[in-house]
Amino acid sequence: MHMNYQKNIEIVKDFKIVAISGSPRRDGNTDTLLGRFLEGVSSCGMLDQGTLKVEKIFTNNLKISSCRECGSCSKTGECIIKDEMQTLYDKIIDCDFIAVASPIFFTTVSGYLKVFIDRFQRFWALKYELKKKVIVKTNRKGILISTAGSKSKDIFDCTKKIMRAFFDVLYVEYLCDFLFNGTDYKGEILKNQKALNEIYDFGNEGSFLKRVNL
Repeated sequence: MHMNYQKNIEIVKDFKIVAISGSPRRDGNTDTLLGRFLEGVSSCGMLDQGTLKVEKIFTNNLKISSCRECGSCSKTGECIIKDEMQTLYDKIIDCDFIAVASPIFFTTVSGYLKVFIDRFQRFWALKYELKKKVIVKTNRKGILISTAGSKSKDIFDCTKKIMRAFFDVLYVEYLCDFLFNGTDYKGEILKNQKALNEIYDFGNEGSFLKRVNL
């Protein structure tokens, strides 16, 4: 016996995006791409009946320490370091969508972004050691935006692995990525209209704003 299930599409009316800029260079290539994505989302017709809240985090401006690997979060689920991360944790927990942008340095994300990501070790401990789920929102999604000067086809491999691990502990689906190599000098991405249009159109189309209820 075959049963047919009708999918109901629900538009998320109050949508929270956290946009994380991992570049040490303001208005650089990845920051420009991240801005284009946010411009597209802000013009998305699906939000006519709702609100969009965007929190942009510049990791190079954060006053945060590196993970100490002290093991405290494995016991308590909390980080013993008291700094700006305490506020940022709440923003990440409460958002619906995460967009991470970083240039490639030595085949991986910037040092600023890596320090930020490492401080989510407590969420790994919560999920895999303590079996506690502090994130109650469902259908959370995320994307990666990255540029690299190298033209190597595998230049983004390490960064994609890091992003999968980061999204995994936050119960975020790695939706897709926008990767542009051969892009090094500041402003070079502005010559790539196809890239600018692609990421704007993705934000403007807004398919990630939909929640499918079976």
